[in-house]
This record gives sequence, C-alpha cells and structure tokens, in this order.
Amino acid sequence: MFQALGVLKLMRAPLAKPEESRMQHLSLMFRFLAFQPPTPALVRKAARIRENLERCYPQVPRTLLQHRDPFTLLLAVVLSAQCTDLKVNGVTPKLFELAPTPQALLHLGEQRIREIIRPLGLAPRKARALVGIAERLLEEHGGQVPRTFAELEALPGVGHKTASVVLSQAFGEPAFPVDTHIHRLAQRWGLGGKSVEETESTLKAVFPDPSSWAELHVRMILFGREHCPAIRHDMDACPICSWAAVPEARRANKRSPRKFIGIERAKNPAHIRATDKARHAAPAIPNAPDEPLVDPGSADDKQVFPEDSDNEQNTMLTRSRKRRVLQERQNET
Repeated sequence: MFQALGVLKLMRAPLAKPEESRMQHLSLMFRFLAFQPPTPALVRKAARIRENLERCYPQVPRTLLQHRDPFTLLLAVVLSAQCTDLKVNGVTPKLFELAPTPQALLHLGEQRIREIIRPLGLAPRKARALVGIAERLLEEHGGQVPRTFAELEALPGVGHKTASVVLSQAFGEPAFPVDTHIHRLAQRWGLGGKSVEETESTLKAVFPDPSSWAELHVRMILFGREHCPAIRHDMDACPICSWAAVPEARRANKRSPRKFIGIERAKNPAHIRATDKARHAAPAIPNAPDEPLVDPGSADDKQVFPEDSDNEQNTMLTRSRKRRVLQERQNET
C-alpha cells in the first residue's frame, strides 16, 4: 500500500530539475518499486554493526583524501579510482600547489598533469578527465563545483560514487558513498544487494540517520582495510564477521584463492593449491625398491606415477594401497 502511494507521488511530481529526463524519472520509480524495506531483525543487526565500528574507530576524519576545498576534493576523488588514498595523498599536494583552481588547471595543461599523476596509474585517462572537469566548471558553473547529483554526474570522469563523496564530505549533504569495498562488506554482513545501487539503498534504510552516513562511510573503509580483507579472511577472528557474516559469505571466503609467494610457487599454482596442505600435513613415505616414485604432496586419492627405469609400464596406485604394501613388506622383514 505504502509503495503504491509512493509510486503515485513519483508519477505526479514534476521533474526536480530541467536537466533530468523522463527516463531518469521512470528509473527512480522502478527502483522504488523493487526496493524491499528492511526487516526489524536486519535493522537491529545494522545497529550492532554500527556500535562495533564506532568502538573500533571512535574518532575518524570526515574524509581520507587530503584537499583544500570542494574543487580539490573533486579532483582527489577522481584520481583515487583504482588507486589507494595513500598514493593519491602523496601526489595531490604538488598538483594542488600548481593548480588550485579550474583556470590554473587548464593553464597547467594535460601533458603536465599526466606527468604529475603518473604514479597513480591510468594517467592519460585521468588527466583528460581533470581537464574536462575544469572546462565544464568554467563553461557551465562559473568555476564552482555544483551541489547536485545530476550536475556532478554530468562532469567527465564523475560517477555516482564520486558525486556522493563530494556532496557528503565537501557540502555536508546527506549522501552515502558506496564503493566496491563497502559493497563487499555490506554483502558479507547481509546488508547489501546484487548491485552497488541496491546496497546503497539498503544501507540508507538500515542506518536511517543521514548525519551518520559520512563517518560511517569512512569507518567501513578503515575496517575493511585493517580487519576485513577481501580474500583469505579469518572470519572467526573478525570483530564483526564472527557473528554477522552470512553463510554465503563464509562459503565464498573458503573458496578464496591462495596467496602465492616466490617465483617457484607461482610457476605451477594449480599443483600447489592441490598439494600444499597434504605436503605439510602428512610425512612423506619412503619409496620401496623397484617401485615407481610417488609425489608425497598429492591430495588426490589416485596418482599416475612416471615410468620407472626398471618398469616398462605405468602403474596407478592409491595412496592407501601404497601404505599397505609398505606395511606388509615391513612385517615380512
């Protein structure tokens, strides 16, 4: 009933801004229809997660990216794509010193920008985006960073997450930035949807206080880095996953790939994955005379052994049979 009333309001409401198209309006309406309100149990779980995050990080900065104003924050967020905040903070001071305004950024030029931001990766694409942002700000916004989602997302290289960060951390607007890392944590804790957009809607619903979204965004990022990595995560030792992780997340975590160290280990990762555990778990069995060699690290029950110099045909032996043969020979002696 409440959803139907909400749809009627959306259908009758005029477009909020001239630049919004009817398709955007319809997309919002269908997203509203698809969204399911969180259950009371999920809201209680989210409240407990928030308490744990606040206990881990009582004081957090409003943003992890160094900046001077909304313009430099916008540049920093664009540069942080597929890069760490630490690397971005190591490059942006020089960039902001040379180009603190859109006019100065255009005067600096794309080639010089590319040289400065080269350590961050994707330098040609990011430099082109920064120049495009400066041009658009000067042409359409008087050199100022706009304060609406539609206007921000119309800028080159700016998506919904970047716009959310700028609105939330530069202007204090109610927005919950959700990147791939927060999306991963939310899914692991049962608070996420199939897409980043669905996860954002769910997080806003289970954390209903908009004034907490900016700090909660930072706390989740820090927690994911320090306590909740993407792969090979010990969920039982995690302050939140130990009780909040959903069964699907636990199964996915068990299937996470091994982290290989060294050139020799990386040469044959499939073999290492299958044999490493057995190699360290059970002692090697000595080879009996005139028998084909056995790989002591194999995790398979059956093993095809290489051709022996004294034996013209390949032999297939199970590990249990190998042990039985050796035991019988020891008893005979």
